Amino acid sequence: MDFKSICRICLKHNKQNFDIYTSYYAKRNTLYCEMISYCTKIKPKEDDRLPRIICKECSRQLKRCYSFNVQCEESDKTLKCYLNNILITPALETDSKDVSDEIKSENVEVKNENFNLMLREDNSLERDVKLEPFPTNEQDDSVWDAEDDNVLLGEIKLKKTLKVIINGDDLPKKKRGRKKKEYEADSKIHQCDVCGKILSTKSNLKAHKICHTDLRPYKCEFCPSAFRGHSALFQHKKVHTGETPYHCEYCSKQFSRRTGLVNHIRVHTGEKLFNCTICFKNFVQSAQLSIHMKRHKGDKTYLCQECGKGFPIKADLKVHQRTHNGEKPYSCHLCDKTFATSGNLSIHIRIHNKEVRYNCKECHRGFVTCSAYNVHLKRHKGQRDYHCECGKTFYTSSALKQHKVVHTGIKKYQCKICERKFSQTSHLSRHFRRDHSKPNLPMPPSDHYKIVLPENKCGNLFNIQKMAPDIDSDKLKASE
Repeated sequence: MDFKSICRICLKHNKQNFDIYTSYYAKRNTLYCEMISYCTKIKPKEDDRLPRIICKECSRQLKRCYSFNVQCEESDKTLKCYLNNILITPALETDSKDVSDEIKSENVEVKNENFNLMLREDNSLERDVKLEPFPTNEQDDSVWDAEDDNVLLGEIKLKKTLKVIINGDDLPKKKRGRKKKEYEADSKIHQCDVCGKILSTKSNLKAHKICHTDLRPYKCEFCPSAFRGHSALFQHKKVHTGETPYHCEYCSKQFSRRTGLVNHIRVHTGEKLFNCTICFKNFVQSAQLSIHMKRHKGDKTYLCQECGKGFPIKADLKVHQRTHNGEKPYSCHLCDKTFATSGNLSIHIRIHNKEVRYNCKECHRGFVTCSAYNVHLKRHKGQRDYHCECGKTFYTSSALKQHKVVHTGIKKYQCKICERKFSQTSHLSRHFRRDHSKPNLPMPPSDHYKIVLPENKCGNLFNIQKMAPDIDSDKLKASE
């Protein structure tokens, strides 16, 4: 069992794996080894000599399990905090009520004792002296009103202090200004009549409707670019200022938007969250999936003005136009070759690095590209799908196209040494190996002995026959 290539969880060999000690779960910013120890009883360590990789499927299940456990703990904490707040506030209210009732009962007892003492003094005076006229009701009321007011003031102060104890020292201050309107359930709904989207306010609805038109009212002051919304303009201005506040933790790349950083981190972690429902292919970004779906629909709205070929995406048309104008903007840093697309360049670099990705089960031969591997399988089966009018068959369309040059008689490949012309590069290389190269030496690059002639200087078989009709065409072909 090879510990270096199997998954630690399912013990299977997979194409796409992640190192549990260096790969992060970007959403939670947690290492895979930490998630394993959190969700299971396993405590992985780097020096335990056990497998240190996890496959893509197991990583997905681990993320779901980790997110579920975190959600359970957060929900439990929220419920306990809510329950503690409910139990504390009624207890404080009951205590405050008991205290206020005791104070009231004490005040009533003191009041009654004072009244009894006054009655006893009056009775003692009646015995020795004549009774004076009893005070009027108005005077009596004025005396007891003052005492009642003092009691009420004491109760009010007590209630205030209890409120401070219950609610805290910092009581919320009332905000000044106009109160916001409380919209009822039957208030007016701001809904877009084009797409049906519901907006919170009338101004938001007005700003939303701009996206259904060709209007771009927000213009950049540094360049001619214009945008439908203010947020898009704000993000665009970072291009001019050069502001890149978002940094990748895996490499040195920086981004002006957070979404760009999130999508870039998925390239490092290998997360492909967007799936095609037709061919089940996975993508890192939603924009890549939408482009892919256009190819499935088959609507070729972008047409080439030179050959009339149609494409579903504008970028595909731009790449195709390079075949007409000969533009090859991507160059190899290891050799002098140039390419029309970045994909072809990356495939070419694999050849330099000798990255063998496909192996034949019959002859165990390795191949860098999938297309070369498929052609090799056809050779085992003897499957020749491309036929020429002369009866010859070929494995690939490029081989058929190269063969048809023999029928046209165009010779655009010339030898630098003897200036002999050939219709195919393979014929020229065979000529150089046989007539010019030294034995037991490797072949030099084709640029050392090959010249590609322009179309006006290419030798044509039919023009030669017109000039010298006695020469047989079969002899000219044999001369190659």
